[in-house]
Amino acid sequence: MFLSGLQLVNFRNFKSSCFIFNEGANTIIGENDSGKSNAVTGLRILLDDSFLYNTKRLKESDFSYANNNWKGHWIIISATFSNITSTEKESDICASLIVDDEENMASMSSLISTDNRDHGVVTLFIRPQRGIRKKLFDASGDEATFNEIRNSIRLIDYEFCFTSKSKADFCHDDVYKSIVGDIDLCKATNPEDDDTSILGHRITIADVQNHISLVYIDALRDVLREMHIPRNPIRRIIETIESKIDPAHITTVKEKIKELNDAITNIGEIGVIGRGLNQKLLDILGVVYSPEISLSSELSDEINSLSRFIAMKPKNEDDLDLLGLGHLNMIYLALKIVEFEACRSRELLNIMVIEEPEAHIHSHIQKTLFNNLCVTKNYTQVLMTTHSVHLAESSEISRMNIIKTLNQNSIAMQPMYQLDQYGKDNLNKQNLSLTNCIERYLDAKRNVLLFSKGVLLVEGDAEEILIPNMTKAAYGISLDEIGVGLVNVGGTTFEYVASLFDQLRIQRYCAILSDLDKQAVDSSSPYYKSNAEKKGQERKEKLDRLYSSNSWVDMFYADHTFEIEFLNNDDNFKYVSNAIKKIFTKKATITIHQKNIKDKDIRNEEILMLSEKEGKGWLATIISGELDYNVGIPEYIVSALAFASQETMSLQIYAKMLNYSLAFYDDEDAKSYLDLLHASNDNVSLSKTINELLEDTYFENDVAVEFVNTCEGYQQRIVLGDDDE
Repeated sequence: MFLSGLQLVNFRNFKSSCFIFNEGANTIIGENDSGKSNAVTGLRILLDDSFLYNTKRLKESDFSYANNNWKGHWIIISATFSNITSTEKESDICASLIVDDEENMASMSSLISTDNRDHGVVTLFIRPQRGIRKKLFDASGDEATFNEIRNSIRLIDYEFCFTSKSKADFCHDDVYKSIVGDIDLCKATNPEDDDTSILGHRITIADVQNHISLVYIDALRDVLREMHIPRNPIRRIIETIESKIDPAHITTVKEKIKELNDAITNIGEIGVIGRGLNQKLLDILGVVYSPEISLSSELSDEINSLSRFIAMKPKNEDDLDLLGLGHLNMIYLALKIVEFEACRSRELLNIMVIEEPEAHIHSHIQKTLFNNLCVTKNYTQVLMTTHSVHLAESSEISRMNIIKTLNQNSIAMQPMYQLDQYGKDNLNKQNLSLTNCIERYLDAKRNVLLFSKGVLLVEGDAEEILIPNMTKAAYGISLDEIGVGLVNVGGTTFEYVASLFDQLRIQRYCAILSDLDKQAVDSSSPYYKSNAEKKGQERKEKLDRLYSSNSWVDMFYADHTFEIEFLNNDDNFKYVSNAIKKIFTKKATITIHQKNIKDKDIRNEEILMLSEKEGKGWLATIISGELDYNVGIPEYIVSALAFASQETMSLQIYAKMLNYSLAFYDDEDAKSYLDLLHASNDNVSLSKTINELLEDTYFENDVAVEFVNTCEGYQQRIVLGDDDE
């Protein structure tokens, strides 16, 4: 059996979220403060017998941040176990977890990573005690009385109720309301109507923990301290294997310890101390009341006591302290795995949770570490939290949960959820696993899309190089600052990568930038491509068909190739002209090409010639070195940037862009706005200043103002609700 699902409801920054796990090594990916540790804590509260958590440790901050008032609400933590074998069913405790009615498991299909297997469930309800719940139910509908009772609730009025065999997807709001009520609308359910088919049957959680073990390795590990505490991993391993040590070896060790104790006791100076101590007692207490004592060595000859004297050290060093943090972390992880394998005593399931195993470890070693941790599936299930792109590269998306945070509320997303079925239904991939293909495709460079808050998918090297540089030059911000990752798909097959972004999978805004490849040169030109425009239109029709109803994906089309779109913005002639000076050496040749670039009749053919001569990526690199704040960004790219960044744009980012742009003006109006922006120390005043600036017709053609207005349009769609959103 293995842990296949974890539901967190109303727990810290998880209002309602479900994690899906698979056998072997699993990863939980997320940025800092996204809730990775909170998810792990929820699992530990449920299954870790060393992590004692009860009403004495319960805090108001343990309740969902999304609730304005925590009182009366429940915290629900529920774990689903899959692939329970016939042998495991023979265990009484395992049998007590199995959901009897498989029909009712259909409602929990989103929590199960495999089909047609037996499932078991363990759930914790942190809820008001029965008496409080009854009072709330009796007062339902009477707003004054209900709120009076609710506001009197204290943390000590909550209980921890553990159950098994529950058959509900608690992450659905209607399920939550059916068992709790609508607390914020002064409605509560009657505790006498608790349905065990939904809530499950009460159990003693210690019985479960006796058969399922969970070991936790903190991200902030002090390896040297851990190795010197009495209950260090080495000692625990030796205690476990003590019964397997040859008795003859133990007898030999005990004899040598006895000899050592005698030798220490017989040291003359030690005898002098003993006699001096006896004399002092005689002087103080007299002969009648003074005890006679002796000093002797009492080194324990018990093996488990001796284990604390066993220490690790590098072969060519005197002390473990001389190793760097990276090596210490790797040694510690290896030792914990050895300890876990040696000491595991649970016959049903052993789970190891490791927070950020990449700490202080080189990128290549991170990937090796992850791949080797996967091998541990023979004896345990591993869950790792990480924000390392290198571990993500090695991880399979089928064993991955990505945490997304918006307005202090986090959700878990599974990039593989129904992905293969989507490939069959929409991409005609009947005999191909889309999940497996994308896993091979996502290398360290492309898997930035797993960590980004928004994504741009582009066709080639030119866009990959120039768009980030144009953004920085025009707006004074980087794509990283607005949480946007740019991925070069190396062609026009956007549909495979874009399929990851969906309400069922990764809920991130993904902008596809594609060229319609309309003809920009005469048919006599060597750069004329007869079928390009037709293929461009077919590509548009295909992408529109696939994603027009997907609110997380949108397409932004250029009429021509990216290089032509860039050049046709009048502000960009000088950058290409300056690049020509770097490409050619002869003055006459430079003059001819600079003249061609300015000629509207032949400049398209000229830029295509330069792209072919230098290579699109290299030409983009040269042009990038010439950019300044006057660079013109094609409109379709501006819209794509605004779409991809709509969840991350803030007043502070707007202010930074406008500050950057206004600094290039040399007039009193700009200086006045700059002063107002700098003086705005709260969101209200900052918003007022920005709105005034956006409405000022003098700045309406400013590139930063145009971009902010475009972004505002997308953010208004989120706030007000648009179509499917």
